[in-house]
Amino acid sequence: ALPLALALCGSAFLPMFQASRAESTRVQTARFTVVGPDGANQSAIGIWPRERKAGQRLPIVIAFHGMGESKAGPERGFLAWPADYALLDAYEALLRPPLKKHAFGGLVRDAELAVLNAELAAQPMQGVFVVGVYTPDLLVEQGREQKLAAYADWVAGVLLPRVRDVFPVTNPSGRDVGVDGVSLGGMVALEVGVRHPEVFGVIGSMQPAIRGGEAQMAERLAQAARQHPLKIRLLSSDQDPLLPVTRSLSVQLRKRQVPHSLLVTPGGHDYAFNRGPGAIELLRFHDRALHP
Repeated sequence: ALPLALALCGSAFLPMFQASRAESTRVQTARFTVVGPDGANQSAIGIWPRERKAGQRLPIVIAFHGMGESKAGPERGFLAWPADYALLDAYEALLRPPLKKHAFGGLVRDAELAVLNAELAAQPMQGVFVVGVYTPDLLVEQGREQKLAAYADWVAGVLLPRVRDVFPVTNPSGRDVGVDGVSLGGMVALEVGVRHPEVFGVIGSMQPAIRGGEAQMAERLAQAARQHPLKIRLLSSDQDPLLPVTRSLSVQLRKRQVPHSLLVTPGGHDYAFNRGPGAIELLRFHDRALHP
């Protein structure tokens, strides 16, 4: 039975999940409360597969959203990935291969789809425990560094232990924890990961909003990777205004010989990307990177 602190996403939640199917047969969600960075209780949501191997513990992925959901506030923003970015549909598709083009909203090339399906045939999706959490606007200039540091400390020191306490299906310790996010959330994922490499062994970043800070971020990632092994994935799309930024960060990482992958899919900087390549890749990459 789930702890009393959890609220299973039943009928009261269904209107919020307009971008996804109302009921998911292979994926479950549960809302929980955590003391936020400001000291007040806030909601977050766990997303994980219903079926697991006997005794299997799932690695954790903290997922950050974009600016639009930041403006919606903490009462709604934490639902971005399951409600606005169709993560449940993406999870269902990965658990029921082969993938079809519609799982990406059509934003996938035939050759890449074939590779993904071959990969899934050879190694089926094992499952990760995704945590959707409210991401405040941390692009503001005033006090930005202090706010980023405080938020990163909160994710590593408060949110993550809370997830492990509330959800016994998650791994109780270790660095098999990932961070990821899109746009604002892509920047936040990098900042959280680089500030706590002792906690987060896997860092994903989609269309990161770090314009002008690529060299500095690459240097910080290089320093972190020298202290702790890191698996890093960058993701953008061919019509993304931040594609040059993402490619620049990749160039800077290569200069510093930091292993990473860079993927560029079809699409723009919008909900269609988030609901297609973004949601699929968040799950696919971390499933491969976090399982032994």
